Amino acid sequence: MSDAKAYDAIVIGAGMGGLTAATFLAQRGQKVLLLEKEEQVGGYVVSFQRGNFTFDATGAFIGGCSEGGEFWHVLKEIGAHEDVDFIPIHHIRNIYPGFEVHLHKGGFNSYVDTLLNLFPEEERGLKAYLSLVKRIGEEIGSYSEMAWVKKILFPFYFWNLIRFHRASHGAILDGLFQGREIKMALHTLPVTDPPSKLSFLFVATLISKALMEGVFYPRGGMGRISEAMAKAFQHAGGEIHLQTKTEQILIKDGRVEAILTEDGKIFRSPVIISDINPNLLVKMLPVESQKPLFNMVRRLEYSLSCFILYIATDLDVKGMGLPYFTYLRFLSDLEEEDRMFRKDKVLKNPTMMVSIPTLLDPSLAPMGQHLIKVLVTVPYHYKKGWGGDEPLRYRRIKEEFSQKILQQLESKLIPNLRGHLLFYEGATPVTLKRYTGNELGAMYGLAATPQQIGNLRPSHQAPIHGLFQAGHYTRPSHGIVGASLSGLFAARAILQKLHRA
Repeated sequence: MSDAKAYDAIVIGAGMGGLTAATFLAQRGQKVLLLEKEEQVGGYVVSFQRGNFTFDATGAFIGGCSEGGEFWHVLKEIGAHEDVDFIPIHHIRNIYPGFEVHLHKGGFNSYVDTLLNLFPEEERGLKAYLSLVKRIGEEIGSYSEMAWVKKILFPFYFWNLIRFHRASHGAILDGLFQGREIKMALHTLPVTDPPSKLSFLFVATLISKALMEGVFYPRGGMGRISEAMAKAFQHAGGEIHLQTKTEQILIKDGRVEAILTEDGKIFRSPVIISDINPNLLVKMLPVESQKPLFNMVRRLEYSLSCFILYIATDLDVKGMGLPYFTYLRFLSDLEEEDRMFRKDKVLKNPTMMVSIPTLLDPSLAPMGQHLIKVLVTVPYHYKKGWGGDEPLRYRRIKEEFSQKILQQLESKLIPNLRGHLLFYEGATPVTLKRYTGNELGAMYGLAATPQQIGNLRPSHQAPIHGLFQAGHYTRPSHGIVGASLSGLFAARAILQKLHRA
């Protein structure tokens, strides 16, 4: 052990949370080692090549990217804000049963204006909804800047956060609106939870902190974000080991002491940050140290997973007037859709989220060709885990689902698509779990329920001295912005402990 290389901090997992925490610490003079089991950093926020095509693994857009925005501040804190060029997304189309919502420019306020034109009878509810979202956003913003003395008087300064901390989005929608259509339109967010289970505070935070000024796409693909972070980390003196799997966290006298990798190497550090699935983290600990973390982990509820279809075509989708992003829904009953998922079933016509990144950045494919990505929320255990351990059955189920999506895409959105395919490839929840280690291929880590929002999520400080957590299983929330903020908060907590020591 005395011969093992020593660091001020070791980060396990190079997702958004791990990258942010590692870079923030390195920028402030800490000697940091970042370990990633895959051949590239980024977790879900990566791009990959298939021939001349550059696909994004998951994300379609990100909020808070304009100067002064939430994510812009994160990138600025770690010295990566000048290395990512964000393209504003001006054309979004949401297709629901019986109506459509088109957004050509602007953020959430313009979305509300569009809904007001469609549903003038809901004006009072819309104004109340927007006012409430803004008040909650202001309280959250002021809390982060408030002196500790005022935080002691929390009930006097944060009345809305207390009032709505257990409220579901469904309860708020039902209290403000009469029509099912507008409730459905306001629930179209990057979540897998139905209105009855989704935290309203999460929705209000997401809108006020990330979506209010519109959404963006990084030029060069989503992978440019994680590449910029890794570049800033290495520029600050950080050390990255790719294709390095952590086998065990070594504990001595109740404190973290080192990590042991799968290939038998030992690296010492008094601080270890986990940016991985907490179920995997528990297994890395000595048996005698597992109980406190296990008791926390077993109570967690995870988000659903997804099926993603990556497509290349020579169709002139730009000439067809298609937008960058289309949300296509066929079932009005959001709660019934969730009941189907909980029974490990999918809808005959599943909801699809379709993005065409080459409309924003043509360099991602050869001239005259386009990339299409389709994301469909699905349960991990569909058809016994997508075929289980039987490779032939797995490939058959994946191909059947791919064809189902292609047929639906062609009949409802992009005519003649199947006659102009250059490439297509599907990724199942099993794929997501294999590459990222997320529990049951969870798309967003923890479900954003009222019981798992804000300080009700796992703390950055784990119940073992020197062990910290970052990522979308911790505070404050999921998503690219939420996971990045978790890394920032964890790193700040570590530095504060060092300064007090």
